[in-house]
Amino acid sequence: MSDTFQSSHNLDFEVAVWVMGPFLQFKIGTCHGLWRVTEKSYDILAINNREKGNGHLNDVFEWFESSCRRDNRNLKVLEVWNKDFKKHLIEKRGFIEIGDENVIKKFRDESRIQQSQPRRTDTSNCHL
Repeated sequence: MSDTFQSSHNLDFEVAVWVMGPFLQFKIGTCHGLWRVTEKSYDILAINNREKGNGHLNDVFEWFESSCRRDNRNLKVLEVWNKDFKKHLIEKRGFIEIGDENVIKKFRDESRIQQSQPRRTDTSNCHL
């Protein structure tokens, strides 16, 4: 059995640098958008599907949710201005509202976070 993730439609997660700012571009099937990584979350700023109804939006969420579980991060969708889409995220996809325009789906398990401790370096064999 392979540990490699596959979305429902076996779509690849493609990434490119976005020249306009701190976000990256993604493409999954007919969906594309903007996202970034923070210490505690993956943040999606934009999602667009060129062919509505083909199920590729589901693959987008499968990819991000799988990554969140693997990397112990939450998933946020930022600046959700479309009220129907926001309702869909909350009612159908398990997100909760944070602020007026953002939603979050919690995957982060604080018990999995290792306390950072200073690393001790053995300098007994170092010679200048």
